[in-house]
Amino acid sequence: MNILNSQKARPLVAYVGPVRFPNGGAAARRILGNAKAIRDAGYRVVIASGQSAEVGVPSSLFEGFEVVPLGERNAEHLPRLLKHFSYVNMGVKTLVWLDSLPQRPYAVVLYSGYAPYLLRLLPWAKRNGVKLVFDAVEWYQPDTLPGYLSPYQLNVELAMRSLLPQVPNIISISSYLHNYYRVRGCHSLIVPPLLDVAATTHSESGRDTARPLKLVYAGSPGKKDLLNNIMDAVLQLKQKGLNLHLTVAGIAPSASAHYPSILRADPSLVHSAILFVGILSHAASLELVRSSDFSLLLRNDARYSKAGFPTKFVESLTVGTPVIANLTSDLALHLRDGQTGFICTGPSAEDLMLGLSKAATMSIEFHETMRRACRAHAQKAFDYRVFTESMSTFFSTARD
Repeated sequence: MNILNSQKARPLVAYVGPVRFPNGGAAARRILGNAKAIRDAGYRVVIASGQSAEVGVPSSLFEGFEVVPLGERNAEHLPRLLKHFSYVNMGVKTLVWLDSLPQRPYAVVLYSGYAPYLLRLLPWAKRNGVKLVFDAVEWYQPDTLPGYLSPYQLNVELAMRSLLPQVPNIISISSYLHNYYRVRGCHSLIVPPLLDVAATTHSESGRDTARPLKLVYAGSPGKKDLLNNIMDAVLQLKQKGLNLHLTVAGIAPSASAHYPSILRADPSLVHSAILFVGILSHAASLELVRSSDFSLLLRNDARYSKAGFPTKFVESLTVGTPVIANLTSDLALHLRDGQTGFICTGPSAEDLMLGLSKAATMSIEFHETMRRACRAHAQKAFDYRVFTESMSTFFSTARD
């Protein structure tokens, strides 16, 4: 069934951007969560996937949403510099598609894309009387991206500082971005990463004290997550005799050898304390987190950590796994010491060691209580249904 030609009474919201959907990692899951809340608010949502696709590939359905492949990302095989410059043309196919729709969208939501998309969508939306919304989820610093002041970084800075203040409506993943764009006159709504919490299996089983404390880091650390500090803390405590074990998912096992904490540790200690399982599917990664006692996250206090919000934190609470982390972004609203996890006073290995020591001495009953608290908090804070009403208000009052 072609959703574009059905349920015509509902106003159409087109979710666009250079994102692979539905298999585009945290970005795709962000779009899916928001799309579900927008749909329940009374809109018909169509998702334009930016993944490469051959001309004429038909649209498909994913969890009730029509997904239209536009092939915006068609230069992934090129060298980095050429790839970045090729992105100047991104957004052209999206405009052609928007103009081809039999029903003019009520609103267009842009995820990522930045300057190339915005330079096209801003005048297009104004010319066609369509409400333009930007889904703001990050603001990296030059030192957290490959290539200082690369074309990509210049693109992001131009968009965040000059173009986005011209976008009338912003969905902000954090209070940092919300406040930044609100004082610049934008109509903004804070929406953290959203999941279908009710449909996600969780665990309420307390830790088995007969085995090591099961810890997990699951994600792509890049330069934003301090994985080296996490491993350093685990190795130090293991050497001191604490019974714990860390599983790392999201990096190739061969890449682990480049971390200083691994290089300077005794190989037998590393083997007994840390297991590198490589890059897993999202389902396998979620199962790993669910079966662990605690998930770990450390980030520096910097613009990127203030502007973003870690999806891995939301997923951990959703599956009932408490988190040990330092407070960045809006985590202070959700990470409650001794309830949904343990708070580290900073991002160092020493700070994490204190949290891990608390976790290692807790009872089975206390851990079960924490698991239930994590799940209950996720239902109240991160389930997409909780945001249906606020999305309804946001879109009904969106500015042209």
